[in-house]
Amino acid sequence: MKDETQNLKGQTMSGLLWKFLERIIAQLVSLVVSIILARLLVPDDYGVVSIVAIFFAFANVFISGGFSAALMQKKEADIQDYSNILFINLFSSVCIYVVLFFLAPLISQSYNQSILIPLIRVMGITLFVNSLKSVLVAYVSSHLQFRKSFLSTIIGTIVSAVVGITMAIKGYGCWALVAQQMTSAVIDTVVLYCVTRVRFVFKLNLKKSNGLFRYGWKLLLASEISVLYDEINPLIIGLRFTNADLAFYSKGKSFPSLINSSIGDTLSAVLFPVMAKIQDDKEAVLACTRRFMQVASFIIFPLMIGFLTVAENFVIVILTEKWSGATIYIQAFCIVYMFNIIQTGNLQVIRAIGRSDIILVLEIIKKAVYFVVILLFVLFTKSPIYLALACIINTIFASIINTAPNRKLIGYRYRLQIFDLIPNFVTALLMGFSVYLVGLIALNSRFLILCMQVTVGTVVYLLANLAIKNSSLLYLFDTAKGFLKKNKG
Repeated sequence: MKDETQNLKGQTMSGLLWKFLERIIAQLVSLVVSIILARLLVPDDYGVVSIVAIFFAFANVFISGGFSAALMQKKEADIQDYSNILFINLFSSVCIYVVLFFLAPLISQSYNQSILIPLIRVMGITLFVNSLKSVLVAYVSSHLQFRKSFLSTIIGTIVSAVVGITMAIKGYGCWALVAQQMTSAVIDTVVLYCVTRVRFVFKLNLKKSNGLFRYGWKLLLASEISVLYDEINPLIIGLRFTNADLAFYSKGKSFPSLINSSIGDTLSAVLFPVMAKIQDDKEAVLACTRRFMQVASFIIFPLMIGFLTVAENFVIVILTEKWSGATIYIQAFCIVYMFNIIQTGNLQVIRAIGRSDIILVLEIIKKAVYFVVILLFVLFTKSPIYLALACIINTIFASIINTAPNRKLIGYRYRLQIFDLIPNFVTALLMGFSVYLVGLIALNSRFLILCMQVTVGTVVYLLANLAIKNSSLLYLFDTAKGFLKKNKG
């Protein structure tokens, strides 16, 4: 038993390293590409593609939102299970594509954008690619083989970056963004299939996977509700306001989201399959969850508070003045994603121990409250900025709601969660205040001020945590030393 625990710990740390490298490198490339494309293209180009992305966000949930997660949750999933889910995904993608193909003219008419018709019909091809990709990702995650997903993601990201930038330079406008996304999906999937060498069986046996369906349909419904929550604001902005407004909202959300996915989603992607393997040991799950909360908040809190403080200088220096309307959205979503890490950690516990029924109930409660808030904002406000404010209110509420079940499930009480998060929150606030003061210095160069803010913020945060001997910082130091010794040996 001890050997199994040590082996799982080793797999976890190795998986975390590869997943972290995958996210960081891929997101850094994506960040650079996003900045280059933002400087080459106009906000209206982004606005048009953002409208299309809304509908494919809903479509892709049917492919990867529930049943793929069920594969990761099942301890003894075999190749027949993976094959069954692949068949279901492919069937779903065909049905969805047909629906979107014939709905394209109606969607185009609703938004008064004729270009939406070819965009929807072309981007729909990625549904078939994602059908396979979601199953391959589930396989890699279940077996903690994150090194393989690292390779596929990096190759797909780099190739798609070259395609997107080349087409933008040649004046293809919004089609450059479409080509980038499609190339990334195709290359990523092809490489992942080649390195995993999964041999699916072309025989459908739904009876064998009944447990997957019983677990997965609840996650599927919960995921659709969650996506509706994520996309309701862009949907409203696209209908009521301009393409530029939607572009500012989407671009402002994308940068904090990129940070969150680089750090929070990386830790979460490794945490879920690991906790699924130890789901019967409640004390082990609690210890794993607490470590996730401490380490994730130690990294996420300062990044979000720091980014919020430097947002104005970042937009003007990096994206240019034409994107200044995105500043307020960057600041709003920094707050959203800072609190989002709390609900993510708690939800992963509930998923891992197989309580998809609780996930569904939580999603219904949270989203019902949010839709009421959205309705009030739509009726009584006339600016899309207030929709971002609604996201902040809902995220704080959702973070509180998500912690409730884990008090009984694993004994993770409110007091423990506050104890795990407070040190990192306080030191991040101290760092944010120092960054704000640096921003008040009267200099002609915004670039120089931005560099000074980043430098001062980093130094202050590290010194503050060293002064209080923050356990998360010490844990990361120890982990780094362990990897260095292992590699040296």
